[in-house]
Amino acid sequence: VVAVLFCGITQAHYTFNNLSPESQDRTKQLFELLNFLAENFIFSYMGLTLFTFQSHVFNPMFIIGAFLAVFLGRAANIYPLSFLLNLGRRNKIRSNFQHMMMFAGLRGAMTFALSIRDTATYARQMMFSTTLLVVFFTVWICGGGTTQMLSCQRIRVGVDSDQDNSMSIAEGSERRSTKQESAWLFRIWYNFDHNYLKPILTHSGPPLTATLPPCCGPLARFLTSPQAYEV
Repeated sequence: VVAVLFCGITQAHYTFNNLSPESQDRTKQLFELLNFLAENFIFSYMGLTLFTFQSHVFNPMFIIGAFLAVFLGRAANIYPLSFLLNLGRRNKIRSNFQHMMMFAGLRGAMTFALSIRDTATYARQMMFSTTLLVVFFTVWICGGGTTQMLSCQRIRVGVDSDQDNSMSIAEGSERRSTKQESAWLFRIWYNFDHNYLKPILTHSGPPLTATLPPCCGPLARFLTSPQAYEV
């Protein structure tokens, strides 16, 4: 799972930039379709399993403890980490965004997939049944109430992420301020990625002839894509 996740992140960050604009649109539409089909399959499978699984074990104390552990664990991640991040940020993570992450960030398709792999013992059957209840509760209650919660927290809805990103990029000062207030480790990685990795792996970014020392000129010209000089 982790390998596939990081493969997708790498493909989106590097390979996507090597596609033509039309291919980028078609690729995005294809993966949106695959996402829609996979999401429908997993939740249909969960609904079917809830009523067809023959060995459900519902322990009220374990179920209550699981719900408390899930919500307390979520709160222990969201609020302290947001507080620590806000200590070094000018653009703070507002409390309404923190409440929204706490409310709508609970799902369980992955936990369902892991728990159903082995239901041989009593304890694993109880864990599987409890997992199903937690998943359905977070999907129906937290997921179904997301729109109402967004309105209650006065968070904008119906915003196109691509358009919003392009608008933020157009505002150069805002982008520079966001980059300047980023963590030092992120700044180091961003500069290394922008100056060296992207010119080698994609057609975007500055040419290596502009970032590498003059003594590396032949190697820089060999590794840099011709399209990078046109950007």
